[in-house]
Amino acid sequence: MLIALPPSQGKAAPQSGPPLDLDSMSIPPFTAQRRELVRELEEVSKLPSATDLLGVGARVEHEVHAQRNLTALPCAPAHDVYTGVLYQAADFSTLSDAARARADDQVLIFSALFGAVSPRDLIPRYRLTMGVKLPGGTPASRWRPLWRRLDERADGQLVIDGRSADYAAWKPPVTAVRVAINAVRDTNGQRKVITHNAKHYRGLIARLALEAETPPRTADDLAHEAGRVGTVELTGSGSSFVLTVVESSL
Repeated sequence: MLIALPPSQGKAAPQSGPPLDLDSMSIPPFTAQRRELVRELEEVSKLPSATDLLGVGARVEHEVHAQRNLTALPCAPAHDVYTGVLYQAADFSTLSDAARARADDQVLIFSALFGAVSPRDLIPRYRLTMGVKLPGGTPASRWRPLWRRLDERADGQLVIDGRSADYAAWKPPVTAVRVAINAVRDTNGQRKVITHNAKHYRGLIARLALEAETPPRTADDLAHEAGRVGTVELTGSGSSFVLTVVESSL
């Protein structure tokens, strides 16, 4: 099993902790690219136009200022730094010891700055998205040649994919079974895709998969576990499936 998650836009600022140590992070083939992106993000964050270049508003200008010295900021485990709806639902900090160990080994959190990280990797708060034009190009273009480095980890695995479109450039190999997680609201037979609650369900389903007594190995196994959150539908075949959570609105 491998669980692919997006980062969250909202991030907590660790109040204490060690500074960023790129050499200690998981996925060593990503280290050189991480180092370049960190250096460029620090430089861009020093510019008067930094908020415009990074596509953020004035309310987070203090975060941009802080990352002028990104390598000196205190770090915490990624699962604590990412604070969005998905991570609130997954609630990694309250996982059982066995599930936490499983998460550290089997969850990948995709990131514009770091490529992909384990929940246990120590990171600072940062502001960067895949489409930002840094001096060396966008993170999306620079990670593209490196995604294949993840293929071996997914070989023969069930890949539970809770990523948003911006972070879904890596495609699991055909030797894996990918199950994307979506959600819709059904109102008198009319269905509408929902986004906010979809993040919530992706977090819940990730947690259920991690806490399962026997981790899901097939799409059907995952659908069985996911049924605990409500009505779910599994569509697809072969190596590609979609698991849809169906909310009813009367």
